[in-house]
Amino acid sequence: MDVLSRFLDKHRTSVRSTTLIADRRNGNIIAFPNMQESVRIQNNKLKLANLADVGDPDLQEAYRRHAGVDDDTFIFTSLRNGEEDVIAAFANFPDGFGQPWQVITLTPVDDFVGTLKATNRVIMVVIIILTATELFFIFIAASRLSRPVENVSKQLQAIESLQFGAPISRQSNIREIARLESAAALLRTSLQSFSSFVPLDVVRQLIKSGIPLSLGVESRYLTIFFSDLENFSTHSETLTPDDLLVQISTYLEEVSAAISKEGGTVDKFIGDGVMAFWNAPVQRTDHVLRACAGALRAARRMERVNDVWAAEGRPRIRIRIGLNCATVLVGNVGSSARLSYTALGDGVNVAARLEGINKLFGTTICISDSMYEEVRSEILARPLKRVQVKGRKTDFMIYELLALSASDDPELRGRDGDEQLIAMTWHASQKFEAGDFAAAEHAYRVVLNAFPSDTVATLMLKECMGRQRTDILEEDSRTIFKKFNGGS
Repeated sequence: MDVLSRFLDKHRTSVRSTTLIADRRNGNIIAFPNMQESVRIQNNKLKLANLADVGDPDLQEAYRRHAGVDDDTFIFTSLRNGEEDVIAAFANFPDGFGQPWQVITLTPVDDFVGTLKATNRVIMVVIIILTATELFFIFIAASRLSRPVENVSKQLQAIESLQFGAPISRQSNIREIARLESAAALLRTSLQSFSSFVPLDVVRQLIKSGIPLSLGVESRYLTIFFSDLENFSTHSETLTPDDLLVQISTYLEEVSAAISKEGGTVDKFIGDGVMAFWNAPVQRTDHVLRACAGALRAARRMERVNDVWAAEGRPRIRIRIGLNCATVLVGNVGSSARLSYTALGDGVNVAARLEGINKLFGTTICISDSMYEEVRSEILARPLKRVQVKGRKTDFMIYELLALSASDDPELRGRDGDEQLIAMTWHASQKFEAGDFAAAEHAYRVVLNAFPSDTVATLMLKECMGRQRTDILEEDSRTIFKKFNGGS
């Protein structure tokens, strides 16, 4: 048996296989690769080991399963290593051998296919690595394609909303995308230049609608703005061209920015004048108040600019602004070859005249009675005088705009003494309009006592004195005429 056991040990089916000989009648082990496990001492007697109680659990499981199946070869899961399968083979000795023995072989499947599994695992790892590498290069290639396309998309979105930021100078190395980027950059530059001559809101409507511009106007209630510089011709003669360019450019920039901040549309620059309007092309329910705010911002920003210029030794320039609201014609005016988006009508002329009236009263912002009636509860303004301007058949009251009544914005809020000045001017104006020139003269003298530099009170005081002299002369003329008639 020892010789047979050594034979079985040396001639294994595989490295980890086990081959033994057992009696198929009772399961006694006849020969085992390890002779020490084929017999044991029990009750001081030598006893052959049995398949039912052998120390190898896989052998016990194979013996148990073979008793319940008809197949002599089958596969089961190892009890020693639950993750691998074992092939069990039972082969009987030939009948001529004379003994009911059988050869039992247990072989782990991995002994035959383990190398293949390891190879498969290596192949899987290699495939995963190659796939990851491929995805990485695909990502790099896709990024090189998508990034410039995304940049072009962003540029086109910015162009659509007319938000002209810094242009993207870096171009793609792909020829087709580079051409697309160049075309988008050209479109951006063209629209940016176009927007410098045409109101932005008009350009936005043109882009969104896709309809070409054409001649045509509509009637709409607008607020019209005119500004000008006082004594600009004389002022320009005292400056060099470069200094004049700096000052006029700064003035136009500040006024345009103030108008844009309040949603106004800058129509055109007329020399040193600016024309703008509210409620077209975009309609705004609060366009009158916005126009007042835009005018105040423009005036107060120019005050700050003048302070800086004075500190630099530059001459100050004084701005004058006229505001009027009225129903006018607005739209594209011109010829088939050249259009201008502008407003036309008597209301526009009145706003221009109001700007010029500031020179007479020494004021900065002069507004019409229609403006005042629209927003009287939201502004601080004082009456000036009833006047008749070209384009109006009747005279109307004009006002000086000083501030917005309920604003914390430093560019819009009232200043110290504004409310007192307004109240005193209202009292004096009521006396003047009622024809009580003596009382009006007294009231304007009171204004001058409190505000010695007030140009409105100074002018109206002279007006009151002139009206009184006229009344005296008329009274004297009537007296003389009566005496003359009585004497004759």
